[in-house]
Amino acid sequence: MDMQGSGSSRPAARPVLQGSGAPAGATSARPAPTQATGRFDPTVDAARLLRRVGFFTLVFLLPIGAVVSRRAAVILTPIAVALLVLASLIDRAPQKPLIAIRNAFMTPGGVAALVLLGWAIVSISWTPFPETATDKVIQIGWMTLIGVAGVASLPERVRTANLHLIPVGVAIGALGALALGAFRAQDVNAELMDADPLERGLVVLAVMIWPAVAWLVSRRRVLGACVLLGVVAVATCVMPENAALLAVAVGAALYVITRLTGDRGVRVIAVLMPALLALAPLFPLILRPFLKFFHGPLYPGAVALRAWAEETGREPLRMITGHGLDTSIRARVAGFLSPDAPRTLPFEIWYELGVVGALAAAVALGYAIFASRRHNNPALTSGIVACFGAAFTIACFGAANAQSWWLATLGATIITFVAIQRGEFRNVRPAAGLRKPAPPPAG
Repeated sequence: MDMQGSGSSRPAARPVLQGSGAPAGATSARPAPTQATGRFDPTVDAARLLRRVGFFTLVFLLPIGAVVSRRAAVILTPIAVALLVLASLIDRAPQKPLIAIRNAFMTPGGVAALVLLGWAIVSISWTPFPETATDKVIQIGWMTLIGVAGVASLPERVRTANLHLIPVGVAIGALGALALGAFRAQDVNAELMDADPLERGLVVLAVMIWPAVAWLVSRRRVLGACVLLGVVAVATCVMPENAALLAVAVGAALYVITRLTGDRGVRVIAVLMPALLALAPLFPLILRPFLKFFHGPLYPGAVALRAWAEETGREPLRMITGHGLDTSIRARVAGFLSPDAPRTLPFEIWYELGVVGALAAAVALGYAIFASRRHNNPALTSGIVACFGAAFTIACFGAANAQSWWLATLGATIITFVAIQRGEFRNVRPAAGLRKPAPPPAG
């Protein structure tokens, strides 16, 4: 068919010179470029746009919005995951992440996590507050599903342009927290400003700082990572509650330890942190005498440990099954539990789920920390361990635990770490080499 008579705008192929050994009028053997159509494929462009907006919402808007809104994490995380899932459906991403998630749940840590969730569901049958416990299980299951869907929707290779938003969002959120803290210190509209969003925002920053630090260090921007960590540490000082500040300090200490000791430090932390959760009922026997000796018997920590010991001695069999999900807070209001009892994660999980739930949580936590050694990037491994330490510290202070905004924050942080792992395929620029000239044609 004649190309010129077909109305096509593509020019005719040039004839090859006679001296080249090919007959005159023969077309070139080089195939026509086929990447032009793929480069401007509207479906691929739409998927990239949705994925960019999803990352923008997850790692940029979330740390900023958490400083000014109490429900920022609960609202923004599902929106971001929905955009990521829609992008993966448009560009028909391979289903290998689903296989990886399935394999993760088949590990000892995944099985322990499923046992913990199943035991929490079973405990509804003997909890004195079944309605609120059912609502809590639904919230936990919904946030877990969102996290799994977010991880499964990530492509095998994440664009580095999306990951550069991680430290920017944390930095702007920390500066916003500093500004709000300065206004509160000067009593400028202090009565109209609610302190709870700022406290939650600082907790979110104390956790999401570690993906940002891991990304900056992996890109060999150590000075920027140190400056960002310092800004977040200063921002956590604007509120009198020191849970966020202590979480940043613990995370920084674990980061330095794991970078200096490598796998050995990760293994030690993977044993010590779950041991604190599994052996928590021994704390009243070990720590209370020291607190009484140094601070007196009326010290709040000593009083809380005494209430824990009295509750354990009152119903020792309940240490096996627990009192049921969502009873530690409701029992204080109803008068079943002393108001001086601790408000920490170890006490709550032992009081609500007993030894079965506590051991399952300890195994899941230990295996998750130990599994971070699989990454070839030391900066990413140290960031994951530091994030575990910061989150565990916040939970031990009773600042979050199983609340929806806290679970949404943890889900967003996990998705960010997985994205960083899949964005490390370009961490080393390939060396440029000289191309050898093609040999002259025969004849």
